[in-house]
Amino acid sequence: MEIALIDEKDLKGYIPSVAVDKNYNLITMNATARRMFGEAVGEKCYRVLYGFSEPCYRMGIKCPIRDGTDGIDVISVNYESYIRGYGRLPEKDTYWESLINITSVEVLRSSIVDPLSDLYNRRFGESFLEKSFKLWERYRQPFVLMFIDLDNFKEINDTYGHLMGDRVIQKLASYLKMTLRSSDTACRYGGDEFLVILPNTSLEAGKVVASRVHSCSDCLQFPFFLSVSIGLAQPMEGDRCYTQVLERADRAMYQAKKAGGGKTGIAISREEFHII
Repeated sequence: MEIALIDEKDLKGYIPSVAVDKNYNLITMNATARRMFGEAVGEKCYRVLYGFSEPCYRMGIKCPIRDGTDGIDVISVNYESYIRGYGRLPEKDTYWESLINITSVEVLRSSIVDPLSDLYNRRFGESFLEKSFKLWERYRQPFVLMFIDLDNFKEINDTYGHLMGDRVIQKLASYLKMTLRSSDTACRYGGDEFLVILPNTSLEAGKVVASRVHSCSDCLQFPFFLSVSIGLAQPMEGDRCYTQVLERADRAMYQAKKAGGGKTGIAISREEFHII
């Protein structure tokens, strides 16, 4: 069967686009924009596109007429999210704007991403951990679970305030993204706790990753010393649920914290933990 390819010029017609003069008047619209907004040539662009009573820049939204720049961004208006493209056309004092409603994408993202750390949230992390456990259970595909907890986080909040605590979480999350492999999955488990699932990884390889995490926490520049306690665990024969792996990783992390923090606890067996 022959597959018809859509030409780039044709594809542009599917994206609602308008042209505007320097007085914010719509001077032309493509067919998709007409279907979305009706025949609105001659009306103010900010009223037609966003329902505003005044130009977009007064609402904190970049405007090509006002700023004279080209750009792409994401904005939220009345609980709707849009990705926009905009800029100046070759014709004098003429500008263009295209927009796509991505509200459903934003809603989906907000359901799986933690807003403070920009990592996956606890719900997604536990779901991914459960899937990883089922792959191990069925195919013996190995993985290591890393449980990370910031040391003395309560003292940081009490001494420097919760905004500083938020900055610590954001900075550590950012470093985790840079340190981990693309196949690894990190989530904020709650408060100052993080989970990382390392697929196709042995405990020995997990120690190397843990060492890199310790190094990156040492590099974070704050007016106080910052360290993390880490617990490592992997599934074992006799495990019936992913929560048993999670419990061992949590206990290994707690043993590292008891040993003074800034260390890694490794679950060697169900009851034996090694600290490095």
